[in-house]
Amino acid sequence: MKFPTYQVTPDKVADGMKDCASFLSAHLETLGFRVNVDELFNVTGEKIFDGEKSFLMNTHFDTVSPSNEWADALTPTLRDNRLYGLGTSDAKGGIAATLSALSRLENSRFAKLIVQFVNYEDNAIEYRGRSWLGAPYFLANNPRFTADYGINIEPTVINDKWTVSVGCTGRVSFTVRTLGKEAHSSTPHLGKNAVYDMVAVINTIRQIPPGRFKLDDFEAEMPINVALIEGGRAINIVPGECRITCERRLFPGEKPQEVTDAIRSSLEKIEEVKVACDFNSKVQLPYLVDKTEEVASLVVDSVFRTLGYPPSLRIELGRTDSVYFYHTAGIKTAIIGPGHMGHTAGEHINIDRLREFTEVLVNMLKRET
Repeated sequence: MKFPTYQVTPDKVADGMKDCASFLSAHLETLGFRVNVDELFNVTGEKIFDGEKSFLMNTHFDTVSPSNEWADALTPTLRDNRLYGLGTSDAKGGIAATLSALSRLENSRFAKLIVQFVNYEDNAIEYRGRSWLGAPYFLANNPRFTADYGINIEPTVINDKWTVSVGCTGRVSFTVRTLGKEAHSSTPHLGKNAVYDMVAVINTIRQIPPGRFKLDDFEAEMPINVALIEGGRAINIVPGECRITCERRLFPGEKPQEVTDAIRSSLEKIEEVKVACDFNSKVQLPYLVDKTEEVASLVVDSVFRTLGYPPSLRIELGRTDSVYFYHTAGIKTAIIGPGHMGHTAGEHINIDRLREFTEVLVNMLKRET
């Protein structure tokens, strides 16, 4: 936690990221892993055992920047069985539990363990002309990287109960422009206010039915999010253009083309408004691992054997690096981790969940005698 692993400037890797990568790679080497660290300080370690198949354990060590009101964000503070500090939940608590579990592992059910601590999962910036950093960067530079299956360690504790995510949403993003006509604000009747026209567009978008998803007892719906709005160029000019940027999360089973077609069709029906809609060509695809798959069964069984109850199944409604391993490397990935919430002042993790996750990992990795 004491390593400041958030990007300070977009033109250089922060020293805290370098130092943390060095700290993690040294730990893995001490545990017998062969370690590689790339130029963005993604840490990948491999260790051979005498089991079967290969297994990936992936998470990230970078964090968002601390909020201005959280002066001691990098100071670990223990209060009432909770450890407070930036990254405790997302996702350095999971890293600590992973290193603890690996230190106790004398054998493994797997032939090869791959442990990966990536950078730039929470730092969505452009670096040296690249905007796809962290796991996408690693996979682009290691096209033959693979494993039979694995886990992505991200927070999945809800109300102090364990859940397991067997999938993740995707995303389509788009911009909508309303094209009006500029005029002096003293003669608004000579123009056409594009901001007023955008009100009709936003109201239409809000009427588009949300996506819906159900898995066992887990249910979710996903409307379109109008995230950014820009318009006008001076206080004394009727705005001739207004623009919004939107996203729609995609559930497993949804076809991106059908979602974009529905959006276009709705916008085309707006009367007396000139609308231009452009979709981002980079569509992030969702994924879902069937709950009967080996990786899902292994993770659920490990929780059950450790804690005595089966974790409920769900999907992640945000993005995690699991989508890249699933779609780019073909690695079927389940998501589990000891945290419950990140990115907020007062971020913390329950010490009991840390200890439980360590035991879950030991049960997941060790060879049965």
